[in-house]
Amino acid sequence: MINENSSEIRSVLMEMMGTHWIGVKFHKTKPRGMQLSSPESFCAAAARAITEPVLLKVSTIPCGGAKYAFNVPGAKAPSFGSFIPIRLNRVINPESAVSGVQRLAFSPAYISFNLPGSRADLYLSFMLLESANGLAQSWSVIAGKKLACKFTGVMSFCSEGAAGALNNKIPSLSLGCAKAIKTADLQGQVCVCLPENAAKKFVRAWRREPAMAGTGA
Repeated sequence: MINENSSEIRSVLMEMMGTHWIGVKFHKTKPRGMQLSSPESFCAAAARAITEPVLLKVSTIPCGGAKYAFNVPGAKAPSFGSFIPIRLNRVINPESAVSGVQRLAFSPAYISFNLPGSRADLYLSFMLLESANGLAQSWSVIAGKKLACKFTGVMSFCSEGAAGALNNKIPSLSLGCAKAIKTADLQGQVCVCLPENAAKKFVRAWRREPAMAGTGA
């Protein structure tokens, strides 16, 4: 059986895909025993969490897109110019507000990455397209339905990735906006987010364990 601790799930996912996985959890209150990290973007914190646990206060994240995606009270939809390379300003209006993006249905106060001894709301990994494609094909077999992916490149790691995975309860793949790719040094990599139920499906399939009836996992 799968241990509720995210470290075991991350270990199995790493064995399965050959990539590092980060357990991400959203908190209403500050978790005990973990020091608050300096403010940084969601994408940068996720990349840094490969080597060390990170705890962010959502309201201090220096990215309007992440604040909007994580439903910070009063946060407004940012403009396209915040996420798209300047050279494309000739074909878009950079002042236009982003619309129709995924946004959490709740307002977390903190986000932890690889919190020791904790369960995770979702599991995140940065991987090459070949590995992401393999994961998507595996999901089709495990879940019995094709994984539908939409790539916008706008607020993608935080909105399209994390919020999308939690809202829809299925894996999400994101290419990353220009700002995220540069900030987290993720050129050529895809961000994959698995909500907890999907991560457990992959783990059970890898271990050849039967799905748990009535849990939706």
